[in-house]
Parts: sequence; C-alpha cells; structure tokens
Amino acid sequence: MKKFILLAFFFFALNTAFAQTDNGWGEWQKTSCYSKIEFRLKYDGKNGEQHHWKVQFKNNYNNLISFNYTVTDKVQQYTLTTHRKTLKGGKQSDEADLFTDLEDIYILVDKVSMTPYPENFIECE
Repeated sequence: MKKFILLAFFFFALNTAFAQTDNGWGEWQKTSCYSKIEFRLKYDGKNGEQHHWKVQFKNNYNNLISFNYTVTDKVQQYTLTTHRKTLKGGKQSDEADLFTDLEDIYILVDKVSMTPYPENFIECE
C-alpha cells in the first residue's frame, strides 16, 4: 500500500510539474502587477544555442489596453527585449516568438494604458 501511495504521489507531482494545456501551452498566469492581464508560455525547444518560446497575452479588462512587456533571463537583471502590445477588451493576442540564452525566463508587464498610446498609465494593483 505504501508503494502505491508513493507511486501515486510521484505521478501527481510529475504531472503538476509539467502541467500544460492545449498543444503544449502552459496555464494562464496573472502578471505580477495587473490581475486582469494574463500570459501563457509554450516552450518550443532549442534552436542551436537559443531556447525558443512562444508567448500569448489575455486582456480581461472590458476595454482596449496597451502595455509594455519585457522578457528577461533573470528577474530584472538581463533584459532581452521590450515590446508594446495593444489588445482589445476580453481578447487574447496572437502568439509571439521569443528566443533566449537561458531556459528560465520571466515576463514583466508595465506601463499599462487604457488607450492604444503609451500615455496616462494606470497604477499597479
């Protein structure tokens, strides 16, 4: 019985560690500062020395927003790229390709505006 429980725990832990949704996408995650902006990642393997990722964003606000997103290898240490994204209310973005040197990456979202322009930024929640 102990072996069965241990084996069941192992499979549960393994499944949780590698939990992915449809077609290899990870679960939707809230950004650290804005609870109505979510993202998900999909690891697409390694191309040469670069790790290939795909990212999607979801806007849970009722209206259009725009925001900056930054991809880093280490939290706020090595910025790889910063982009500005505009997204209609209640919609999710097309997937975007990301290439990184390290396998661990972080997505940071800031400068959120309720317009398509980088102006009148809303405060972090």
